[in-house]
Amino acid sequence: MNNPPLVPGFAASAGRPARSFGERAGRAAGAALLVLGALALLAYLLTPYAALRDWYLGRTPDLYRAATWPVAFFTPAVKARGNGLAGLALVGLAGRWWRHRNRPLPAAGPAPAAPLLSRADAPWLAGLLVLAAGLWAWGATRVPPAYDEVFSAVFCAGSGSVFVAWSYYMLPNNHVLFNVLNGTLFGGLHNASLLVFTGRALSGLAYAGTLAVVYRLGTALSGRRWAGAGLAVLAAVQFSLWGFGFQARGYALYALLHWVALATLLGHWQQPRRRGWLVANAWAVAAGYATVPTFLFYHAAQLLAAAAEQLRQRRFDGRFWACQAGALALAGAFYLPVLGFSGLAALAANPYVLPAKGPLGAFVAAAWPDVKGYAAYCFGGVWPAYALALLPLALLACRPWRRLGLLYLAWLLVLAGGTLALRHVVFHRNLLGLFSVALVLGPLAVGALLGRWRRWAGALGAVALGVWLAVGFVRHSPMRDATNLYYYNIADTYALAQQRLWGLPAGASVAFAEESFYPYWLYQRGGGQAAHPAHRPAYPAAYYITAPNDGLPPALAPRYQPVDTVGGYRLWRLRAGGVW
Repeated sequence: MNNPPLVPGFAASAGRPARSFGERAGRAAGAALLVLGALALLAYLLTPYAALRDWYLGRTPDLYRAATWPVAFFTPAVKARGNGLAGLALVGLAGRWWRHRNRPLPAAGPAPAAPLLSRADAPWLAGLLVLAAGLWAWGATRVPPAYDEVFSAVFCAGSGSVFVAWSYYMLPNNHVLFNVLNGTLFGGLHNASLLVFTGRALSGLAYAGTLAVVYRLGTALSGRRWAGAGLAVLAAVQFSLWGFGFQARGYALYALLHWVALATLLGHWQQPRRRGWLVANAWAVAAGYATVPTFLFYHAAQLLAAAAEQLRQRRFDGRFWACQAGALALAGAFYLPVLGFSGLAALAANPYVLPAKGPLGAFVAAAWPDVKGYAAYCFGGVWPAYALALLPLALLACRPWRRLGLLYLAWLLVLAGGTLALRHVVFHRNLLGLFSVALVLGPLAVGALLGRWRRWAGALGAVALGVWLAVGFVRHSPMRDATNLYYYNIADTYALAQQRLWGLPAGASVAFAEESFYPYWLYQRGGGQAAHPAHRPAYPAAYYITAPNDGLPPALAPRYQPVDTVGGYRLWRLRAGGVW
């Protein structure tokens, strides 16, 4: 494999400079957004707590746990702290307006040497698109939706209010941007079964976009289109990326944003004068935070690698740090509705991020079994998994790709340090971006090392490693072992619950407790009509279904008798004479 200069074509194609009309239109759109944001912040500040609470509760009749929301999330204390944040945000908006009101438009950079893509890339991208569509369809039709997918469709994207999906940070609604996109585009369908499908379709688009970025970056790094396509195919069949590429959750979008951030950072390092790389990187970072806050692990690694590179060059890159500050400001602005209506504790004090108690040694001992499985999860369980995980560090010895190795090293250090500092094990799926990058960099590192001896040896070694890994992933695909996506067996619950629902008498009325959203989705998908679980129906339907963490309304409990339990969900039947 060749060792060309890092990102030769990629870095040389930052896009043509915008015309003056486009620049001015962008500035006008930005001013409009600032005005709308300021009006929203003023409305929040000036509206009393009770009025704002009642307005929010009236946004949707399908609000999840509506009775506890004013107690556990939007409390008077949260409103008071939200007022302070709104005031600070208004000051920040005013300062930005004052600073930029007479600022001249930035001068256009030099014309790019080549477009980002050429006509020669079209057949390769078309093939990857067909592959992505086929793999997505295979998984989407073979693996039933998981609980989190259905929850997001029923209570987030399908809540009836995009603003509720944006601002109500109930778990597992921690993929806010994804749920907002699904709700904005398809929430008007008011059908949970369709919203699961549209969510999976959005993930499929992000999955295909990830393969396109991997192809373009791999082509630029290797100097060969076939190599870029091969790396994209390898990324496509990785268990985690493939599996979450057809899930109605935000993980595929999360992976795409990791790749875009990485690619634009490399572009900036090669062409620091081109402002477009930093702008694209800042937007990718902000969107990554908005999708899943654990994007922090990548962003911290990017900052650490950039600081190390600038220290090595003895050059301070002010524009880079300004754009990173802008990315954090954008992410903070995105989460203002969450902080104002759900509170900081919903983000920072939930069970998924609370640190473990006790001595550090006890945490390490308890966490090691999970951490030990990272490399096996990344590389499909092959025996030298940790050797493969460390293989990309060899890029540090290859001068053309040293910065890429530096970024990977910083990422590993941040993960280790963050895990120890937070005393919390990061879920495998939250490291999807790291695992995808590690997988692709492995064959690149082999090609770089062997290519220093013989070019053909580098190409052969990279291809052999890639094929070996790809075959292993296909043999243990998400369709064969979907349990490893969320670490529970949804297939059995799906089949048993569906069979039991279909066995109910035709025309019988069915009600669902709030936590029985999964059988509700199954019932609705089969054509059944029932009240939304958030309504907590208080009428005596012929059948009532409850979840393990929920029960019958107290007023109705004496009227029902248990029938059976399927997948933890209990079916109740109205007693004879139990009607009103």
